[in-house]
Amino acid sequence: MVDASVGGKTGFNFNGLKNEIGVFHNANSVILDTVFLKTLDRANLCSGYAEMLKHGLISDEKHWTELVSFDLTDPDLDALSRMLADSVKVKQRVVTKDPFETGIRKALNFGHTIGHALEAFSLKNASRDEAWPLLHGYAVAYGLVCELYLSTVKMHFPTERMRQTVHFILENYDRPSFVCDDYDELIALMHHDKKNTGSKINFTLLSGIGKIHINQTATDEEIKEALDFLREG
Repeated sequence: MVDASVGGKTGFNFNGLKNEIGVFHNANSVILDTVFLKTLDRANLCSGYAEMLKHGLISDEKHWTELVSFDLTDPDLDALSRMLADSVKVKQRVVTKDPFETGIRKALNFGHTIGHALEAFSLKNASRDEAWPLLHGYAVAYGLVCELYLSTVKMHFPTERMRQTVHFILENYDRPSFVCDDYDELIALMHHDKKNTGSKINFTLLSGIGKIHINQTATDEEIKEALDFLREG
């Protein structure tokens, strides 16, 4: 509702990889009825909320502050509906500027380079953990933690803002159960990401709330450090 419904980008998984095949095709109209939020269990509510967290991080302090202050254990659905509308507007502004993802629309990939790898890995190894396969939003939330770490190390994203966001995520989403021996396979999955150019893994990183830097890279060692940070804090 909050993310995939807007922007005309459609895709499906293929050969164990996320969104490998798809098209850009806008709907004639999009109708969002927040009454359906009442039908969601907590896991699926949190899953959708992860995309809202991303929108807060790439937009402005006000939206971000509302999001990391919200109580997901006892959600006020009226307040959530208002924040959802604000979040959809963030995405709509981005895709209006860049409908075919040649530039600023790549901001919407924040958290998704590592997130998609975690999601694909959990699908492939679903029998290993009763919590797998990961819901998409949980994978994105973990990707946000890792890519906020990279943003802090490489782009000087404010440490306090990073820690506030990470605390909110780990408080509501726990931690994934992959181990160090999984890192090489996770990085191999990142190398298959369709957003890459050549042999480089492309990231969207932030130097502050709403301060976006597309087409950034990180070494395998830096990615492993980010995965360590997610696992251990």
